[in-house]
Amino acid sequence: MDHETREALIRLITPIADDEWIVGHRGSEWLGLAPELEEDLAFSSIHQDEMGHALYLYELLHDLGEPDPDALVYARPVASWRNACFVEAANGDWAATVVRRYFYEMFDRLRLEALAHVDFTPLAHGLKKIQREEAFHLKHFALWMEMLAQGGDEARRRVIDAVAAVWPTLSDLFDWGLRDDVQAQLGLPPALALKDAWVREVRAQFQDWQLPWPGEIPTTMEHNGRAGRHTPALDDILTTMRAVRVIAPESAW
Repeated sequence: MDHETREALIRLITPIADDEWIVGHRGSEWLGLAPELEEDLAFSSIHQDEMGHALYLYELLHDLGEPDPDALVYARPVASWRNACFVEAANGDWAATVVRRYFYEMFDRLRLEALAHVDFTPLAHGLKKIQREEAFHLKHFALWMEMLAQGGDEARRRVIDAVAAVWPTLSDLFDWGLRDDVQAQLGLPPALALKDAWVREVRAQFQDWQLPWPGEIPTTMEHNGRAGRHTPALDDILTTMRAVRVIAPESAW
C-alpha cells in the first residue's frame, strides 16, 4: 500500500472510530437510568457494541501505522479527535437521547453502505458484523421514536422539542473529513449525497409518525468536529473518560 492510500484510509477511518467511541461513552451515562429495566439492559448491550466497533476500527488504524488503541483514546488532545460535534453533546432527557441516537443510527446505516465500496479488505471484513449489529440499533431507536411520537401529548411535545434542539447541530455529521478528490479516489459519495439520502429516509419516517418536518439543515456551524473544532462537551467527556488513567497510568481499557 502506498503512502497516499494509507493516509487516505487513516483520514477516513478515524472519524468513524471516534464517532462510535463517543456515542458509546454517552450511552454508558444512561446505565441504571433508562426508563425501564429491559431498556437499561438493551441500552447497555447497544453501547457495548458501539465501543466494540470503535475498538475494531482503532486496531485497523494501528495496523495502518497509527498509535495503539489505548493511546488513541487516552493520549490524543481534543483537537486531534474527529468525531462529529453532534455526537459529543450532552444527552439531555430521554426524548433528546432517542432523537439524537435515531438520527445518528440512520446516518450510520447510510455511511456503512457507502463504506462497502472502499477497497480495503480488513475494513470490509469488519463491516459485515458491524452492519448486522447497527441494523438492530436503528430498529431499536426507530421504535422508540414511534412510541414517543404516538405516546400522548407530553411524549410528543418532548420529541418535537428535542428534534428542534438538535437539528441545528447536525451539519458536521455528514462531513467525511476528506477532500473531494480523496473521497472520489476511495469510491465514496459526496457528503451532500449522503446528507440528501438521510433527509429522504428521515423525512419519510417523520411523515409516517406525523411529526412536523423542521426544514433545511443549517449548513454553517461555529464548530466542526471533522476539522478538530469541538465544543466544550468533548473536553468534559475526555476528562471523565481519562480520570482512572490519570490516577493509574498503566491501567488498560
